[in-house]
Amino acid sequence: MNEKEIFEMTKHLDDKYILEAASEPKKNIKFKKRIITFAVAAALTASLSISAFAAYKALNRESVGNYYDSSTMDKIEQKGYVSDVTAKNEHFEMSVDTIVKDEHSLKAVVSVKGLDDAAEKYIAHSTQMCSELVYSDTGEKVQGFAAMFGWQPYEKGKAYPMRLTIPVNNAMGVVDLSRPIKINFIRDDQNPEAADVDLFNNLSLELKDVKQSKTAKFTSEKGEVCSVSEITIACDVKSFEDDISGDMKIHYKDGTIETLEEKINEVTFDLVDDTRYVMIIDLKTFIDPETIDFIECRGESYKR
Repeated sequence: MNEKEIFEMTKHLDDKYILEAASEPKKNIKFKKRIITFAVAAALTASLSISAFAAYKALNRESVGNYYDSSTMDKIEQKGYVSDVTAKNEHFEMSVDTIVKDEHSLKAVVSVKGLDDAAEKYIAHSTQMCSELVYSDTGEKVQGFAAMFGWQPYEKGKAYPMRLTIPVNNAMGVVDLSRPIKINFIRDDQNPEAADVDLFNNLSLELKDVKQSKTAKFTSEKGEVCSVSEITIACDVKSFEDDISGDMKIHYKDGTIETLEEKINEVTFDLVDDTRYVMIIDLKTFIDPETIDFIECRGESYKR
């Protein structure tokens, strides 16, 4: 399956999965859980090359606060998951606010500002950015995609906080996140606000040396696996309709039990092969995998 075939599939998707938060106010927005299949993510294609900032760096909390709670933002600063990568042309200015990866995906928050009316109209219409990916060490095309989109109404004159996701496994192939990736932004011709002038000329970001989140794996008696990092929970499922996130309970070593409903930004499904998907739960609160005793889901116990 190539990029064009995936884009065609998105024409049949219901916008409510992408825009259900559009009527909410920008500040203190409480995102509802949403399901985005690999096809939707491809439709919202965008890629970003970003380098993690090793030393402590103050976080853009106004932007990042749309996707993480206050205590999590403190941990992002402490762990060095803050980036100083930027890109700019005459139409757009981008700033990568935070970036981290695990074995299933890369997650980032990117602030995008339109510098002229044409750029602002472009963002306001679809609140998404499109791109092409290449490995910057060789120039080889990446057999994968990234999705970069926002869930809030766009406010004219302000930087727009967008969520960037690059899945490792996808319908087009496997992305090697250990290699530096360059993201070349391109025009989405399906956006009616796409101007005749190329708004994305010479607009690209390079992402390298992204810091890795710690991860722990939990397995059920049936051999099903849940992989828990600080930023996501990834579980093997048989279908993109098999959303088990609402049934999951985390049992911690201190005896406390927690459900996930209040911790979720979004739920996505990545196609691994013809018979298997990976459901990835994007968390807005950090979880320390080392503090987990076991995970309970639909009567099954996933043990370390």
